[in-house]
Amino acid sequence: MRKAIAALSLVFLAAHVPFLPPTLDDIDSINFALGVADFDVARHQPHPPGYPVYIALGKVSTSILRQAGVPSPESRGLAIWSAISGAALVWFLYAFFFALGLSGRGMQTLGAGLQPSPVARWATVVAVTSPLFWFTALRPLSDMAGLAAAVVAQALIVSAIAGTGTLRALTWGGFAAGLAIGVRSQTCLLTLPLLGLALVLPRAGLRARDRIAAIAALSIGVLAWAIPLIVASGGLADYAAALGSQAGEDFSGVVMLWTTRKPRVALDAIVYSFLWPWGHPIAGGLVVAAALVGAVRLAWRMPRALGLLLVAFVPYAVFHLLFHETITVRYALPLVVPIAYLVACAFDWAGRAFVAVGTTALVAWSFVMSVPAAVAYGRQSSPAFMALREAAETGAHEPSAGPRAIGLHAVARRAVDWLEASEPGTGGLESHRVLKAPHGREWLTLVNQWRTEPSSSVSFVADPRRTDLALIDPASRRSPLAFRWGFVEPPFVGGTRPGDSDLYSMKPPGWMLDRGWALTAEVAGVTAKDGLGPHRNPSIAWIRARPDAATLLIGGRHLGPVADPPVRIAISIAGTLLNAFDVKPGFFFRLIALPAGAVSRGAGYVALAVATNAADGSNRVIPVGLEQFDLQSAGAPMIGVEEGWYEPEYDPRTARSWRWTAEKARLWVRPVGRDVTMTLAGESPLVYFDAAPAVTVMVGGREVARFNPSADFTQEVVLPADALAAADGRVVISSDKFFVPAERDGAADTRHLALRIYSYAVR
Repeated sequence: MRKAIAALSLVFLAAHVPFLPPTLDDIDSINFALGVADFDVARHQPHPPGYPVYIALGKVSTSILRQAGVPSPESRGLAIWSAISGAALVWFLYAFFFALGLSGRGMQTLGAGLQPSPVARWATVVAVTSPLFWFTALRPLSDMAGLAAAVVAQALIVSAIAGTGTLRALTWGGFAAGLAIGVRSQTCLLTLPLLGLALVLPRAGLRARDRIAAIAALSIGVLAWAIPLIVASGGLADYAAALGSQAGEDFSGVVMLWTTRKPRVALDAIVYSFLWPWGHPIAGGLVVAAALVGAVRLAWRMPRALGLLLVAFVPYAVFHLLFHETITVRYALPLVVPIAYLVACAFDWAGRAFVAVGTTALVAWSFVMSVPAAVAYGRQSSPAFMALREAAETGAHEPSAGPRAIGLHAVARRAVDWLEASEPGTGGLESHRVLKAPHGREWLTLVNQWRTEPSSSVSFVADPRRTDLALIDPASRRSPLAFRWGFVEPPFVGGTRPGDSDLYSMKPPGWMLDRGWALTAEVAGVTAKDGLGPHRNPSIAWIRARPDAATLLIGGRHLGPVADPPVRIAISIAGTLLNAFDVKPGFFFRLIALPAGAVSRGAGYVALAVATNAADGSNRVIPVGLEQFDLQSAGAPMIGVEEGWYEPEYDPRTARSWRWTAEKARLWVRPVGRDVTMTLAGESPLVYFDAAPAVTVMVGGREVARFNPSADFTQEVVLPADALAAADGRVVISSDKFFVPAERDGAADTRHLALRIYSYAVR
């Protein structure tokens, strides 16, 4: 058996070392690499609690690889410990499963010794070949090393409980548990409950001093890393302050079940924790079903073993489900261990032939999912690093009439910090002006950049989940270069930040919006959080100066109840009133002609202010959301939504933004004297209807398109110039199917919903 385990361990290591990543892949890995270079917990190098044992290992491996001339020694120097730990876990898991089986008296007498059933062997194979386990053993993160340290402690403690280990096993288990916390702090939830159980359970031959020795060993294991950590952090007070700041960020910056107690979040927690680690929710569902069968068998035949398994992993599972951002699938890595054991128990119940066939099938599925992803991961940089390097190269080689800068969403800031620290003097980012901003306000750095340097060009590394670039004139940017992982994210890199990235090349925009707008649900949320909006302070748009005439499009909603008085909307340019109009509660849409010279003041950007107040002259504050804006000179296509469209919505879970249409929805498309192509992208209507609806597009009285979307769709429609001019730009989209949410689920939503449209545009 030892030869088989040794062979599996060596094969595991050999299959991982060639595919260690060429770049860091997550903000945590960047923090680890910065910590290896200069340990400073207060500066999140690495992030609290500090991971001192893992950082110490990283310093050793990184130094060796750098001296050996290995490319990317930082990322590979950290990742090598994941590969080594994964290979070591082949031994550690087998020892843990072996001890677990003996604790439940699930053994056979063979000759003079005790031999476990095949469950330990097959459970080890299932665990180490599972998609999440296999892939995480490549990543420059502490998850795999932390699990290895925890399982060592678990194996020792369970052997002491079972009476199969020496009296010193509990002492060494306590020491391993203490040391493991210095590798990854969450391991305490995997080891301390089990150690506590061992200390209170009676066992023949285990004396009081043996229990005291285990507690002392735990303390020594903790002090071995805690004392150097506190000293390196400048003292206990400074370390406590850094730890407190991290805790505040953890609770405020992520979606967790503890703070977002919604059924959808709970369901996601289950799916990402128990199903996705096996490569796909369907495969995960089959695995979990088998694990439940195994749990029933274990409860019947070896309840003691099941009890130990629950004590070892349920505390971590509860903490994970409540306090982790479960979309980050790697946090579920420890939960693979008990599920693998229970699956092996279920397979073994069906007989030895079935356990071999079932395990082989599961391993084959895992490899089909994991191996291509592992190969791709080892050959390419992470998307954010590729985008940042492309931005630097574009800035160095692409001609520009003015200054160049690199902008980015805040999720990529730590990647910039690493590139600036690790690649100085290479002609990379340090030779560019990088626009850094706090999360949620990144577009304001672009506003400030162009107000200060109106001729500058910007390469912007965008998180495709974000929608704030809607506040910048879309005519100013080209279609983005998309950088993606190249494999399905959730089983492998789900929740990674920064992840997928888009690189926009942006010239000086014709307009850009400051604070107080609501063009997307995300932006509306920022405006509400800031307590802004045109009813509080004027919402400002910065318009690039131009001598010619232009058309201003503005739309939104009077958000007061039906009984509220109308709201007067006043639009001023550089302090001079341009236009004012009244709107009743509900939706509004206006087109305003700007005469030549209206925005010709100066050479840069002119402030256009939108302010609102109650039209009856009262001091009532009536909320108004500004959901649409565009301003273009003659000849440039424009598009806006009119009747039959609902407010912008956004789902942070799927990173999708959309507007619903009613069964008849009207758009305005500016006639420009030539045919215009309109593009509609939307969700499959079959999510809501039994059959695909018939969707027609009418311009005036002419039908210009008809289609029946039966999947997510992107539909291009040519709008003839003559029809568009005759209809004064009005385009009607009709669907023969719609539904009312209130009639389906009893909700208060009485809207008529026909199509969920992700985007609309013209060219």
